[in-house]
This record gives sequence, C-alpha cells and structure tokens, in this order.
Amino acid sequence: MNFDTLIGILAVAGSLLLVLTSLLNFSVFLRQLRAGREQVETARRMLETALQGPEIQLVQRAMMETSDHLRILVEKPYLRPYFYDNKAWREGDQATLDEVKAMAELLLDNLASAIIHSAAFPQYPIRGVEQNIRFHLRQSPALREYLMEAFDRFPMAGLALLSLKNNNNAGATAADLHQLIEAAGDADERARRERLLHHLQTTENTEPLALAKYSFERVRTLSLAACGGGTHPGQRTI
Repeated sequence: MNFDTLIGILAVAGSLLLVLTSLLNFSVFLRQLRAGREQVETARRMLETALQGPEIQLVQRAMMETSDHLRILVEKPYLRPYFYDNKAWREGDQATLDEVKAMAELLLDNLASAIIHSAAFPQYPIRGVEQNIRFHLRQSPALREYLMEAFDRFPMAGLALLSLKNNNNAGATAADLHQLIEAAGDADERARRERLLHHLQTTENTEPLALAKYSFERVRTLSLAACGGGTHPGQRTI
C-alpha cells in the first residue's frame, strides 16, 4: 500500500470518527435539552401549585367554617331541628335553651367569619357560602334571634348577615336596622347602626358581598388610622 492510499484511508477514518463524535455530542445535547425541558415543566407545575395554595386553603377554610357545627349535631342530634327545620325552642324540649343559644352563637360566628373572608379575599367561594347562610337563617329562629340580640358582635359581617337573613330584600333589612337602632344600648352603637342604615339606603349595590366589603374596608381603614396617628372621637364608631 503506497503512502497516498494510506493517507486517504486515514482521512476517511478521521472524517468518520469526527462524524461519530458529532453524533454523540448531539445525542448528549438532546438529552440535556430534554432534561432542561423537564426541569422547566417541573418548575412551572410547582409555581402553579404555589399560586393555587392560598386559594385551596381558602376553599378548605370555607368548608370548615360552614360545616364545623356538624360535629356537635352528630353528638347531639336533638339540636338539629332548631337549625334545619325552622323549629323554635319551647319549654319542655329535650334541648335546653342554653344549648340552643350556644349552638346558634357558634354557627353564626362561623358564618360571619366566612363572610369576612369573602370580603378580604376575592378567591373565597362566597356564592356557595351565601346559599348556606341563607338556608340556616331561613330555617333557624334561634339564629335570627341571636343575630338581632348580638348584632354589636358583628361589626364587619352584621349588615351582610341581615341582608342574607332577608334574602337580599333591602326594605326588610332596613326595617331590621330601624328595630336595631331603637334597641341600641349606647350612643356609639346607635350611631353605628344609623350609619349602616344610611349606607344601605344610599348605595347602589346592596348585594351581601358588597355590604360586607363596605364594613370590612371601613373597619380596616379606621384600624390603620388608629395605629398610625391615634384615635379621635370620630373614629370610635365603626
């Protein structure tokens, strides 16, 4: 074999080796590219999960707040008719008046908490909660009575609860507020109830969620003002 032939064979072999090396490098590149895409997809799913986390937690909280009372009803089923069957408590019932009032307080506190969360967080599933609150207020004299008796305990959710109690009927809600104004225990609470009545009569949006947002924003604004520069007499009434 002459020298020129050997050089040709070596050149061809070198070219083939270069091609094989290039193919191996390309294969490695494809694997790295595939791995990079998988990492990007994993990061995207993790980001979506992180973004959905607060919303999922709010949905879970809504379920807990509107069903927390069921545990007690399982333990004391004789209380159920007072909150599901529109039964009023009477002397001689198996349930005591204190038991019915305590359950009414627990349930209404939970429903009020749900309303406040719906006002604070747009992701909160308010529509399902609204239906639940309407049902219980329609089917429970104990809840309706407790709401009217302890209205001052619900500075942020009270107006929305009244609206839901009256199935969004602004006239009936205004009548309740007139009754509450007459029953107010002090001047500050009377002024608060009068302000709520004025807002109900002058606002264009009387949906329960809008009423809850109004009370929530007012309380938050006054709280921030109190933290920032102290209170003055005009800030006492919320």
